[in-house]
Amino acid sequence: MKKLAFLISLLLITVSFSVRAQSYFFYVQLKDKNGSPYSLDKPSDFLSERALLRRAHFNISLDSTDLPVNPYYIKAISSEDIHIHATTKWLNGLTIRLKDSTQIESIKNLDFVDFVQFTGITDEINQTPSKRKRTKESNYDYGSAATQINQLNGQFLHQQGYKGENIHIAVIDAGFMNVDSNPVFNPLFSEDRLLSTKDFANPFSNIYREDAHGAHVLSTMAAEVDGSFVGTAPKASFHLLRTEAAIGEYLYEPDMWISAIEYADSAGVDLATTSLGYTTFDDAGMDYNYSDLDGKTIRASIAANLAYQKGIFLINAAGNDGGNSWRHIGVPADAEGVITVGSVNKDSLYSSFSSIGPSADGRVKPELVAIGQRSAIVNPYGNPTSGNGTSFAAPILAGASACFLQAAKKLVPTLSIKEIQELIFKSAHTYETPTPQLGYGIPNFEKAYSMLLSSSLIKTYHSPSTNKNTFKVVVSDTQNDILLNLSSEIPMQKREVGIYSTSGQLLLKTKVTNNRVILRNNNLQKGIYILHVH
Repeated sequence: MKKLAFLISLLLITVSFSVRAQSYFFYVQLKDKNGSPYSLDKPSDFLSERALLRRAHFNISLDSTDLPVNPYYIKAISSEDIHIHATTKWLNGLTIRLKDSTQIESIKNLDFVDFVQFTGITDEINQTPSKRKRTKESNYDYGSAATQINQLNGQFLHQQGYKGENIHIAVIDAGFMNVDSNPVFNPLFSEDRLLSTKDFANPFSNIYREDAHGAHVLSTMAAEVDGSFVGTAPKASFHLLRTEAAIGEYLYEPDMWISAIEYADSAGVDLATTSLGYTTFDDAGMDYNYSDLDGKTIRASIAANLAYQKGIFLINAAGNDGGNSWRHIGVPADAEGVITVGSVNKDSLYSSFSSIGPSADGRVKPELVAIGQRSAIVNPYGNPTSGNGTSFAAPILAGASACFLQAAKKLVPTLSIKEIQELIFKSAHTYETPTPQLGYGIPNFEKAYSMLLSSSLIKTYHSPSTNKNTFKVVVSDTQNDILLNLSSEIPMQKREVGIYSTSGQLLLKTKVTNNRVILRNNNLQKGIYILHVH
């Protein structure tokens, strides 16, 4: 069964092809990146400026996973009959496409190849892209989308001026039918906020003539129609990425998701939303087991965790198997860094079709829920309608999260993605008593915003030492105290703290007897001081 979940990513393909032929997909795991022309000393060779700025914002270091697949290995494998369909630099592998499956034997024996795995077949008709006419922007109110944004209190963020400006969202999906001609997306084009499109499933196809599911998903966030429909992130920018093939369900599709999320990372996206999920396939030998869903076993889930570690805010639909024998969430929704989204109705009651948790290793899944039952969407011809599925709950929440991320980056730029996620979790209505159906529940973004403002009164400083965990200092503007957290690796008898004026005068000195110390600084006036941790 197809399980769709969508992400945004855009890169225009203008190649035309018209061939119908069966091809075989294989995943090729490489052993290393030895001899690569790329170096971590020159990251601009393989990461955009925006991607580097995001890492700098969250203090994330580059590592070997950021290096592209060795181009010499690609050249050694590629031939007229062996096509490199996609790559994954994070996992150091390739998806190749063959018309003669016996050719894989020659690749198995290459000394830099670790293993190969059959991942499916395809038989698609390629299509020719069309160009999009630009039109003027429309004014708007929420229209039929009001219920789903109000349930999250997402409209409150818009009222504070946070509508997703300068937040780049990747939407990964099966296709985006008529997005290039649908009037609800006019502002995306007129304001140059449709950043790229890219088709990983079929590089020669036209994503605007493929499946409509991605267009429905996009509408929940990006649509702007006067008095009719406004999405949850009406001023965000988008990349539209297609990873789902139109025919069949095979293992190469989650591998395409990996390539898409890596592309999104390199493009510098802030948030990625996916309404795709994988559990079973047309070839039963490829099926996942529930025990695999620990966020650490399946390739796509491993890649999702890496994306999270690189500073991308990830959202994934839980799936629609709640009433089936499988019942549980899918891949990559099981990954720890992903916010998995289930479905409720307009009365905030659990939708029986919504896949349940927990993950195989017992973590809360789904974490959050939103309206996925009779969700307001816009069809490919510009008409408001409704649809069912966690595929719509996820982007509704993703758009509101993008607006919250915009606020957090402006008001408290020191917060990590994990800390921003935690504020959203804590705002949800079942946070204290999570369930396998609702997780932490329906978030309240007004409450999350209030907690964000409270956290803005706290300034956090880390040790400049190469060991970032040496100490952490928190200064409270409201209580006029200094909280000092010291690493347990520092011997207790050697700990001492002093506060000095900028002229070097000792103002306070104390021995430290445990890891957590509160320094009452009521005698100090506002100003700049030197904290010396010995």
